[in-house]
Amino acid sequence: MNPLNRQWFYRGFRKRLAASLGKAAADKLWKEAGKEYSRILAFQPELKRHKGAMTLPAVALYRVLTARGDDAEGLLNSYGEVMGRRLAQIIHALTSLPGVDRLVWRHVGGVMEKASSEKLGYKRELVSEPPDMYGVDILSCPYHELAKQLGGEKAVLCICHMDKAYSQGFWHIRYDRYSAVSEGARACAYRLRFDPEKE
Repeated sequence: MNPLNRQWFYRGFRKRLAASLGKAAADKLWKEAGKEYSRILAFQPELKRHKGAMTLPAVALYRVLTARGDDAEGLLNSYGEVMGRRLAQIIHALTSLPGVDRLVWRHVGGVMEKASSEKLGYKRELVSEPPDMYGVDILSCPYHELAKQLGGEKAVLCICHMDKAYSQGFWHIRYDRYSAVSEGARACAYRLRFDPEKE
């Protein structure tokens, strides 16, 4: 069985490939990317438990797409944006329930700490705390670090694109990422503000 079929985030990418390249080419590419994913783990089995393991399928797909001469970065990034918009709809629906927006804002520090803690492989720097703004700079991300280690730094951008898109889904919370380590910046700069005008 193709190990990519077990990767929830990337499953829909196969359909997008079929729409873009045709079903036969997409199936062949998917099969080859599954083999590449297995090769990566065969040489470095410890990566299966790496904090940034979600990067592995992206690297495998990126390598195979690039070898074919396809726009690997463009295809993966557009998919990341699509997935991010889907997640944004779910987040919007949940945070628009009465009182949920204020509950999220009241616990924003704890939520962000859990989402980007050192236990998960991040290095971070707190910039500001509520009530005005919650700001955090992510100095190092496990997804980006693993992609760099595997020589596929641009493969991880699809996760960054997803992140930027889903963060727009919060009701009454402006959640902006002004820069990204994966794009050459010093840090992924996240700034969150409570804004009753934002829908």
